[in-house]
Amino acid sequence: MNISHFELVFKPQSPVPPSDTVLQGYFLKISNLEDEALHYRVSFVTSSVPDPNRTLAGNTVVFVDIAGTDNTETFTLTGAPDAKSFHLCPDVHIPAHATALIALLPADPFPLPFGDGTADPADYEARGYVTLGLPVKLKESKSHPGYWFPEPQRKDPARAMVTPQHRAIYLGDDGAAKGQTQSSLPLADAGSEIALEPETDLKMKPDFEIHPPIDSPCVDPETLAKDLAGLIAMVSGAGVDLTAFNKSLKKSGIAMALERRNP
Repeated sequence: MNISHFELVFKPQSPVPPSDTVLQGYFLKISNLEDEALHYRVSFVTSSVPDPNRTLAGNTVVFVDIAGTDNTETFTLTGAPDAKSFHLCPDVHIPAHATALIALLPADPFPLPFGDGTADPADYEARGYVTLGLPVKLKESKSHPGYWFPEPQRKDPARAMVTPQHRAIYLGDDGAAKGQTQSSLPLADAGSEIALEPETDLKMKPDFEIHPPIDSPCVDPETLAKDLAGLIAMVSGAGVDLTAFNKSLKKSGIAMALERRNP
């Protein structure tokens, strides 16, 4: 579901000096209105940007805060520098009736706009829009322990309340904060309470990547190995055509194949 626009800024307020430097980030509050904990996928969508100093990849930092929990886990944005969409990784886990605050800010390697005067001036901006989803999760089968299957998180739409904002601080040549602003952004559907339809498979909309990608540092190797073992055991059953399955793997660029062997 589309939520709002976003704009990140770290550059002089005016192209004509003297002027303050603006540092603006995007903030999103998500309240889980349901009686169960849920995982939310937050994505930042932009046009493909070839300039490494304009992309979200490597130029941002993300903070996620949930009251009453110890937020020590590091969140990152997945996606190649020229990607069109960047997914917050891992998904945001929000307990029942809790509220999460997500902050996306410009980050290093941009220089500070003050110091000895030798640093290049801050010059970064990025724009796009934000989407929110309720992705499927791999769950272990109760009837067949050890087998994991993708399942929707719930049967019915999940109610949530969202509030997007831009927050900016204005820095002088000496690095001192000279002022700050906070402004709420209009929502795509004009209402702060939304209903998220549970996704039913692992496929994403066109122009999106599978989340999280296999090579993402957000994937736990032990969990990934367990899930992969369960899926291999499932397709290795007697009723599965392994020849057709291996052809599909090859067509997808996966350099592996399965074969049956007598124990």
